[in-house]
Amino acid sequence: MRRPVPLVAALVVLLLPGCLFGSASASPSATASPSQAASAASSTSVPPPSATAVPTPGPDDVPTYTAGTRVATGASGLRVRSGPGTSQGVLTLLPTGSNLVVVLGPVRADSHGWYLVRDADADAPAFDEGWVAAGFMPTPYLVPANFDLPFNPIVAGFAHEGNGEFGPVPIPDPNHAVRWVAAVLPGGAGCSFSVDFVPGSGTAVPAIRATLGTAPGPGNLYTDFFADHPELSGDLFVRVTSDCSWALTFLRSDAIGE
Repeated sequence: MRRPVPLVAALVVLLLPGCLFGSASASPSATASPSQAASAASSTSVPPPSATAVPTPGPDDVPTYTAGTRVATGASGLRVRSGPGTSQGVLTLLPTGSNLVVVLGPVRADSHGWYLVRDADADAPAFDEGWVAAGFMPTPYLVPANFDLPFNPIVAGFAHEGNGEFGPVPIPDPNHAVRWVAAVLPGGAGCSFSVDFVPGSGTAVPAIRATLGTAPGPGNLYTDFFADHPELSGDLFVRVTSDCSWALTFLRSDAIGE
């Protein structure tokens, strides 16, 4: 089974750093009369340069970070929101260089790629976790960072749009949990998100069944799910059937307040 290539799409309008020029100049014939040459020169004047809009960024322009990655803000005033999307409430604003840990994502909403991040910075403002837009390459809002992280409960994470099979994920004991989110793709009225876990025995165990409207839907699987399925021990594979943009993360259960 293959490992995922996290995908997410986002749409903004950008201008090229430089300008593209158009010219329709031509030299008069060497045999032209002075009046013909003057007329030709007048009719072939060069138009002034103008900025040209380029196609909006696609999925590959959103910076890709797996769950558990350490990142920092690359722009001042980045909004931390209560959910993925520009209509979600603002929890706080972050200065440039704020240290964060990726928990989930990216998922696509409101033409942006969004990550759930955890505060890993001792400086203000203090918050537990929230969603931030990642921006677009080559000047993203989130950039790789290197800082001490005493404890990182994240085991593995995946993000994708549509169906896929991912893994393996090591689950040595039931003290694990899963966090997930799914969002409707642009232009859609709803989507479905179905996840099975496949242990080494090959018998799939249904894990998540969700139908969404237009709002993103988050959810959790707690340790009792794994305790009720002792066959889900060892290396697991994740089988997803979905028409959503989604992300899913495995982590040690104490990270979500159990």
